[in-house]
Amino acid sequence: MTATEPTAAPKRRLPLETLAVATVAWAWGAILLRVWDMPKRLPFDTRSDATLISSMVKTMEERGWYLNQPRLGAPFGQQFYDFPHGGESFQLFAMKVLVTVTGDWGLAINLYFFLGFGVLAAVTFLVLRHLRFGPVIAGIAALIFTFMPYHFTHGEMHLWRSTYYSAPLAALLLVWATSWRERFLVDPARVGKGSIRGNLRWPRVAGAVAVAVVIAGTETMTTGFTMTLLASSALVGAIRWREPARLGVAVILIGVMGITFATLSAPTLNYYRAYGTNDQAARRLVTESELYGLKLSRMLTPQGGHRFEVFSKIGAEAQDKSSVRSEGGQALGVLGVAGFLGALWGAFAGRWRRERPDIRPGWDRSALREDATTFTLLALLFGTIGGLSILVSMAGFSQIRVWNRIVLIIAFFAMVMVLMWSEQLVAWVRRRSTRPQAVLGVLAVAVLAFGLWDSIPVQRKSYEAIEAQHASDRAFVGQIEELMPDGAKILQLPIIEFPEAQPVGKMEDYDHLRAYLADDGSLEWSYGSIKGRPAAAWQTVLRDKIGPIGALPAILGLGFQGIWIDTYGYVGKEDEVDQIVEAVGVEPLVSPDGRFLFL
Repeated sequence: MTATEPTAAPKRRLPLETLAVATVAWAWGAILLRVWDMPKRLPFDTRSDATLISSMVKTMEERGWYLNQPRLGAPFGQQFYDFPHGGESFQLFAMKVLVTVTGDWGLAINLYFFLGFGVLAAVTFLVLRHLRFGPVIAGIAALIFTFMPYHFTHGEMHLWRSTYYSAPLAALLLVWATSWRERFLVDPARVGKGSIRGNLRWPRVAGAVAVAVVIAGTETMTTGFTMTLLASSALVGAIRWREPARLGVAVILIGVMGITFATLSAPTLNYYRAYGTNDQAARRLVTESELYGLKLSRMLTPQGGHRFEVFSKIGAEAQDKSSVRSEGGQALGVLGVAGFLGALWGAFAGRWRRERPDIRPGWDRSALREDATTFTLLALLFGTIGGLSILVSMAGFSQIRVWNRIVLIIAFFAMVMVLMWSEQLVAWVRRRSTRPQAVLGVLAVAVLAFGLWDSIPVQRKSYEAIEAQHASDRAFVGQIEELMPDGAKILQLPIIEFPEAQPVGKMEDYDHLRAYLADDGSLEWSYGSIKGRPAAAWQTVLRDKIGPIGALPAILGLGFQGIWIDTYGYVGKEDEVDQIVEAVGVEPLVSPDGRFLFL
């Protein structure tokens, strides 16, 4: 325990404290994004998956929800059920509210990302205050956690991942499950002596169930990580403390999360029941977890693109020509690395407590230190490349493949370790300084400034380039809209599978969606049929067996009235474009940037 018993946050001050932390996060986020210069109605992220997210949100604007879009996948329409997002339902509902209020899909995306700074900081702060850390150090830690390299590496490209407020909630649920007696029982020492039901603190049990539901409906990967850590830590605790009841607590929480996830995934499950499963769309191999596993080298070295050129170079060299690069955004930063090493040190040099677990409140610092060590080690064992995640995949959960993202839970517990050291530092300063408030104020500002600096800038093109790209797309699609009748079907070449296809030529995945994003709602586009379904099979046959020229009669028979050609997909095969133009026999329209043709 610390020299001074940690005290609960005053309820009257807590809302103001939380608002203050969120406001600082929004202010710093606005500075990083340069919101006064950014194109408000155009997503600032133009990377591949950002284009997919944009199409989902535009479909929400047009259709009310993202699962059906008759204007994509022409002539049969797009059914999105095979690319499920049930685990992100709560985020999608929030986006639906923003789209409804703003009436603009691009503005809604930017607002969602921007508002996420404050939401994430507020949730993290509340969790840390619940663990009885002081408001100043909790606020600093929440802000540093909010502006990790992870946030900007994923950006709007992985919008449902980059607003990761489910991670501190997951850490909180894990701590509660570990301290289940103190958290959930009126009399922690009375287990097996009479009815458990009569000894339960029902409001706290309801709180844990609510947190489990929120996690399960917010982000699929965090849900999988939380369930895995709940199960594995309960097994470790049951053996260590000779307490099988821990397994029951974990089973109940895992059951709540599983039922929530299944309920929110009902549209996809019903679609599978009616039309069968799809083995081609978004299906993960068991061994893919090794490609997207956690890398210690990425965690402990800076992120490439760091503000400090020396750090950036170190991070880039550490991954140079690596055969297994995993994902970016795993860097913990200097403070995070210190906390991570401190958590590991607890496993090798720390004195494990010998008291009964029922007298360890969740804010007890030695218990919390032990939790940080336990969950850090378990996250490493499962998340690391070639780790125990392979067992999870083999058990039928190969969809949870991106195990490097468990770094968020590791980062949270690393911050917890740093905060416990901070408490000791604060106590030391108070004992030795005649003006402790001034000294602590300077230290607080310095640590916060360093923590915010020790990250990476927002990953994006220049705003001018983003506006120029969209202006070119909109002008070109506008020409097509003037030329073609409403409802005209446009075949997009080259034929590219959807979703998740290998890039063709100089194209990025989902580039064909740029036509849809630039239109006014009057045209239908061939791209977007889910691979593995009959609605998309004809395009594969056209590409692999017939070719666009030989298929012209069939294309006309299917009702197509125009052909869109992305010349970036024909790099080194420019003669094929000439042959298509010659076969159609009309002069093509050319986009202002020279990239796209329309016949």
